[in-house]
Amino acid sequence: MSETLKEYWKTMNSAFLEQMKELLKDEYPSYIAAVSEPAKQGLRVNTLKADVSEITDLLKERLVPSAFSANGFYFDKPTGFGLSPVARSGIVYMQEPSASGAVTVLRPEKGMRVLDLCAAPGSKATQIAEYLGNDGLLVANEYVSKRSLILRENIISNGTSCALLLNSDTADIAKHFHDYFDMVLCDAPCSGEGMFRKNENAESEWSEENVIHCAQRQKEILHNAYLCLKKDGVLVYSTCTFNLCENEDTVKQFLTSHPDMVLEDPDVSFGRRSSILPDTVRIFPMDGGEGHFIARMRKTSGTVSDVPVLKSEKIPSALLSQLHEIITVPYPYYYLKEGRLYGGSAPFVSAGKCRIVSHQVYLGDWLKNRFVPSHHLFMSSWGGFAHTAELDDHEADAYLRGDQIFRKGEKGYYAVCWHHHALGGAKSDGNVLKNHYPKNLRLRPR
Repeated sequence: MSETLKEYWKTMNSAFLEQMKELLKDEYPSYIAAVSEPAKQGLRVNTLKADVSEITDLLKERLVPSAFSANGFYFDKPTGFGLSPVARSGIVYMQEPSASGAVTVLRPEKGMRVLDLCAAPGSKATQIAEYLGNDGLLVANEYVSKRSLILRENIISNGTSCALLLNSDTADIAKHFHDYFDMVLCDAPCSGEGMFRKNENAESEWSEENVIHCAQRQKEILHNAYLCLKKDGVLVYSTCTFNLCENEDTVKQFLTSHPDMVLEDPDVSFGRRSSILPDTVRIFPMDGGEGHFIARMRKTSGTVSDVPVLKSEKIPSALLSQLHEIITVPYPYYYLKEGRLYGGSAPFVSAGKCRIVSHQVYLGDWLKNRFVPSHHLFMSSWGGFAHTAELDDHEADAYLRGDQIFRKGEKGYYAVCWHHHALGGAKSDGNVLKNHYPKNLRLRPR
């Protein structure tokens, strides 16, 4: 154990340690030994854009498979990895391996309507999007405004064409989307006991009072998740904490107050079954992850409802003509509002009074009979692009820093690619690709 970790355990909240001793009993020493090691790191291959063999070749490192998801791996992230083309193209998502377990238990299928009720920063929402494969509807909500913008960035990078992002209270979502979803993921805000060695703020904020407060909030969010679920729909409740109050006790109280919800076997081999609720999954650091609890439930009564579809402004034929000079496969659905054009692989449904952060793919703006494409368009995994510019490693680095790329070619808009994966867009004058990579995402000049 490092000296830093020795000091860490000296200052750890004694009430928390007593809780863990009671919870784990004979396994408590194994827990202490596990969390005295560095936190696990991992990545998930974004199957909307790439496959596992390709990522293995690009990273030139051996990826160790994770039991928690089919496309998840243990990976020691090198310094600066988030600035690299492989990360900026969205073909991988950095994620602690066991955090992918909740969506594996959920098991979404193509064509489904799926709600991620507490979605930021987007690890589980992007994983759901990969299951859907641009076929279905993903609604991802984040209550905290600043965190909803992080969610949007990760969804854009992921490339899904069927995600509606909201920044709303779960009660407002329940009112509008009552009995609507095939599946709901409720990865609830919690006391974060499983994140202590990754986030020192989680440890400093821990208290028995906060655990009780979190459990109370979780009950309210779970009830709203229940209201969103249609008959025969599946609800997965998960936390990244250890205590009984926020996990087994919360689920038992929820099942008692909602007798039409039944606990289902999670049908996974990772982690361990809870001794109190055997059909739920617990993951401890000695199980190869950080700390998670997962319960899968099904709604046995209720109805199936729908929500209105938004009516688009009339879309000029010239706008679509210019768009289709850039993309090779038209989107099944378009929506125009106040000069902003959106495309999607699902109908554009109303969100009622909920605040919309992003609606499927923001394609660009119609300005004085001229279409100006967005960065979102070039990051989308839908279809392909009429013109692409393939960059080597040096050119990709320059592009991400905002530099122009000298390249002869036809005039017009290009998807700027690295190993055939888009990093963003550019406009060619025939000799130079004018950089359209968003300024807020650009790397610092060397």
